[in-house]
Amino acid sequence: MTRVTICAPLEQLNQTLRTRIAELEQQVEELSRDHAHARTHAESLHAASVGTNEAPDTGAAMQLVLSELRKVVPYDSASIQQLRNGRLVIVGGVGFADLDVILGESFDVNNADSPNGEVIHRRKPMIVADTEQYRAFRRGLHVGAGIRSWLGVPLIFEDQLLGMISLDKAEADFYTADHLRLAEAFASLAATAMAARD
Repeated sequence: MTRVTICAPLEQLNQTLRTRIAELEQQVEELSRDHAHARTHAESLHAASVGTNEAPDTGAAMQLVLSELRKVVPYDSASIQQLRNGRLVIVGGVGFADLDVILGESFDVNNADSPNGEVIHRRKPMIVADTEQYRAFRRGLHVGAGIRSWLGVPLIFEDQLLGMISLDKAEADFYTADHLRLAEAFASLAATAMAARD
């Protein structure tokens, strides 16, 4: 009877230890994943930084920023839009069937049908969880694109607003605060590259 009494607490302790070991293993796995994501982010940001300095023109620099950004923030299509005389002009893009057709297209920043103007007027990034609330996503260049989630980040260099980055996803409620934070780092780089060339 004494042996049974001693074994029961040992078995309970053993089970508690197995549970705690499993929890620790899960935490180590999550930390490893977080470290891998942070490393990918740093490598992409570094590659974009070096590449924008070597790019022959603004368009090539913006394409590089978007390509590297895609490695850390998934999107179906993206554009970099430069602010010119109250309009946002597309100067770079990735994920479009015919990029040449959209390069040079522009949007009025005062158009309430599009979130782009909100990003410009507020000078703050914005996530649109479901684009159904904006008519612009059902007209013009957006027809047939199937954009459901949208993320916009202003391009600001030394307090000067230069334009914005726009990311599109076919899945509603896709973008998160983490995506926004990562995109801001690339937007800063794009703004610096844009300012250096203008």
